[in-house]
Amino acid sequence: MTKVFSYLGENNLNRVGVEWRGIEYNFTQAWEMFKEIKLDRTAPSFQLVQLIIEMDLFYNETFDELFETLQEYRKIDDLCIRGHRKFLAPVIRPPKIIGIGRNYAKHAEELGNAVPETPVFFTKPSSAIIASGDPIRIPPAAGRVDHEGEVAIVVSKNCTDVRAAEAMDYVAGYTIINDVTARRLQDEDKKRGLPWARSKGFDTFCPMGPYLIPAACVANPHDLEVTVNVNGEVRQQGNTKKMLFKIPQLIEYLSQNMTLYAGDVIATGTPEGVGPLTAGDTVEVSVADWGVLRNRVV
Repeated sequence: MTKVFSYLGENNLNRVGVEWRGIEYNFTQAWEMFKEIKLDRTAPSFQLVQLIIEMDLFYNETFDELFETLQEYRKIDDLCIRGHRKFLAPVIRPPKIIGIGRNYAKHAEELGNAVPETPVFFTKPSSAIIASGDPIRIPPAAGRVDHEGEVAIVVSKNCTDVRAAEAMDYVAGYTIINDVTARRLQDEDKKRGLPWARSKGFDTFCPMGPYLIPAACVANPHDLEVTVNVNGEVRQQGNTKKMLFKIPQLIEYLSQNMTLYAGDVIATGTPEGVGPLTAGDTVEVSVADWGVLRNRVV
C-alpha cells in the first residue's frame, strides 16, 4: 500500500512524502530525478499533494513507476526521509471540506435526530485543518466539544452531475478525519433553526491524516473499521458498511448541488459513540492500516 503525506521541508516549503513499500521517501526530490530520466522538463514541480491530484497523477501506479524507474538508474536510499520532520495534513487547503451528517443510523438516534431520507451535508473551513500530532484547541466559550472519527474521500477531478454508477472514478484517495464539534453550540443553533457552521468551524476542529491512501489501494471502502480511542479507551467503533448513503450516492447527490473540485474533501459521517473531549485528553482515530490520527486536546 502506498501512503502519501505532506511534510515541512527545507526552506519552509510544503513537500510531499511517500511511504512506498514500508520506507518513507521525499517524493518531490524523486519526481525531479524522474523528470530528468524521462527527459520531460515540462512536467510540474510537485510540492503539494493537492497539485498531484489536480494534475490527475494521483495513482498508485504513478508512485510505483516513479520509484521502480529510479531504482534502475541509481540507489534511492538518499531520498529517504531521515531525522526530525514535521508532517502536515495531506491536503492542506482543499477548495472545500464537506461533512455528511447522520450517515449512520445509530449516530442519528444517539443525538435524537431522525434518520434522513437524503444526505445531510454541511461545510467546514480549511482553516480548521490540522495534522496528526497538532493540538486540538478548545475555545473558552465552546462548552462541550465532541470527537467524531470518520473516513474521508478526496475528489480526483472537477465534476458536476455525476451518476452514482460512475462516481468512484472521481475518488483520488482516502484519509482519516476527526470532525471535532462544539456540541453545545450546535444544539443551540439547531434549536434556533440556524446552520451548524460555527460549531464545526473553529480553528483545529478538523484533524486530518496522517496519510492519504490512493484509491487503488483500498479494495472496499464500504467495509472499513473506524475506531476512536480517548486516553486508550475505545469510544467509537463502527464499520463503513453501515453508512446509510454509500460513497457513490454521496458524490451523485453532492455533485447535483454544487461543482466538486479536485482536492475537495468529503467526510462521510461518523458512527455512534461520539463523546466529550477535555483538556489533557489524547484522541486517536484509526481506520484499517491507514495509520493513526492522533491529537492532544488543550
